[in-house]
Amino acid sequence: MGLFKNTLARVLGIGGTRIDTKLEKTEYQAGERVKGELHIKGGKVKQELESVFLHVMTDYEVESNDKTYHQNGTLQKVIVSVDRVINASEEVVIPFFFTLSENTPVSLHKSHIWIKTHLEIDKAVDQYDADGIQVIPSIGLKTVIQALQEEGFVLRESENKKKFGKIIQEFEFYPMNGEFRGKLDELEVNYLSFDKTVDIVLQVDRKTKGLTGLFSDSLGTDEINVRISFSKDQITDKQFVRSSLMNAIKRYCK
Repeated sequence: MGLFKNTLARVLGIGGTRIDTKLEKTEYQAGERVKGELHIKGGKVKQELESVFLHVMTDYEVESNDKTYHQNGTLQKVIVSVDRVINASEEVVIPFFFTLSENTPVSLHKSHIWIKTHLEIDKAVDQYDADGIQVIPSIGLKTVIQALQEEGFVLRESENKKKFGKIIQEFEFYPMNGEFRGKLDELEVNYLSFDKTVDIVLQVDRKTKGLTGLFSDSLGTDEINVRISFSKDQITDKQFVRSSLMNAIKRYCK
């Protein structure tokens, strides 16, 4: 297996045991299987190593007391079982694989994804954050983006936030062309993948005018939240997705 040569993470345990985490490649599609190897080099003394934890990480926006800041969070935690004694200066290679969650934010705008390695070992020290990996949209998310673009929407911004009990990526679209130009200020889209279904949560921000519009803006009554569920087969059918999204937006954009 050809591995990405750069070390993604290095962790030193007591006695100088070193672990380098290497991946097969640098770019993955959300929902794709990730393959890699743990390269373990024993230190000055033998050491019992039980498990290694791989954390898929990102940073996300947090709002508190009218202030906005960013903090790091774990998107996915993977346990690689080692369960063996590593002798002094011994070199061991442990292969691993896991499926990258379809909800993993894509590498777009201010969204960064990286892998951090954590040792399940007493007195482990010197834990290092990984170099980043590139994540591209899942087939379902790509279908949603293309469907909106074909209706004249332009992807203007994205931001990772904690919503619906998890860290997700929020996409902001602007109606540059098409029938919704002049009717919407923006359209916010959240993609939530589950075992058998996918939910698309839309925030339809209607364009308002005059004094009534000013009151609506200040109260947030110009924003409508819509949730649409798709099966795993439906979410890859661009025509079906496009029709479903447009019908939902039209219903609340009058």
